[in-house]
Amino acid sequence: MSTSAGDGGEVARLWGIVTHIVTPTTLVAAIMMYFGAVRANTMYAQFGVDQSMLGLSFQDYVLRSVTLAVEPLVLVLVVVLIAPPVHAWLTRAAGRHRTAAMWGLAVAAAVGAAGTVTGLLGLAGWAVLPRYFLPLCLGAGIIILVYAESLYGRLNGHTTPATRGVVRRAACGALLLLLLLWSVTEYAQQKGWEAAVAYRADTGMLPSTVVYAARRLFLEGPGITETTLPDQNAMFRYRYTGLRLLIHSNQRYFLLPACWATSPWARAIALPADGSLRLEFHVLKMAPPECPPGQ
Repeated sequence: MSTSAGDGGEVARLWGIVTHIVTPTTLVAAIMMYFGAVRANTMYAQFGVDQSMLGLSFQDYVLRSVTLAVEPLVLVLVVVLIAPPVHAWLTRAAGRHRTAAMWGLAVAAAVGAAGTVTGLLGLAGWAVLPRYFLPLCLGAGIIILVYAESLYGRLNGHTTPATRGVVRRAACGALLLLLLLWSVTEYAQQKGWEAAVAYRADTGMLPSTVVYAARRLFLEGPGITETTLPDQNAMFRYRYTGLRLLIHSNQRYFLLPACWATSPWARAIALPADGSLRLEFHVLKMAPPECPPGQ
């Protein structure tokens, strides 16, 4: 019982130190910002727009990650919250039911070893795993192995030097954070790529845009049509249709040709968000534009 109490106290102290260094709110905000940045950069790169041109802020990245990052974050926070009480309960139960605990630890060690080996094989390129599953598999395997070995040592009276225990816990914590960062990166890149593929398959998901200009802009691209307006005294003489709004950021409108997916040479267009142009937008689902055949 004293060992269990000591273990629970060590976990509580370690958790207290961690929460003082990195508060849950800070951690959640940092993960959401990082997720949003990786997803946005991956998606816009598919359209030829570098992230340095967008000038997105911290709030922009966080807002763009809310819908996709909430569920994984809730899962991570639930695991973090229930880990200390589950650890204390397992320690007490193992002390009361030694035989069952030993069998359970053997099974856990086998599962941990399988997860670790699978993750290492995927890391070496010898096994095909989903990109964001690889770090989860590797991390879960290592953590289960380390935890099973630690609990086995307690049940058999093996004492671990205090310094070694602190180093092990610190290494496990650092490993968890790195694997979490790796998982977030892979998941965000996957979601960014999926969003770009969805826009490519259906440009109607983006707002249709009409650009009016005082002078010819010579906008070119599959699906773009230039019309010269008849009134010579009009403020804007040229109208461009067949455009889709990708994003408005950094005092610029980033547009795509409505039929950009039909040509590998289609380019994103950046126009200044000032009084020199007039832009009109609508999001009504209309008949798709008559696009030229793919080249």
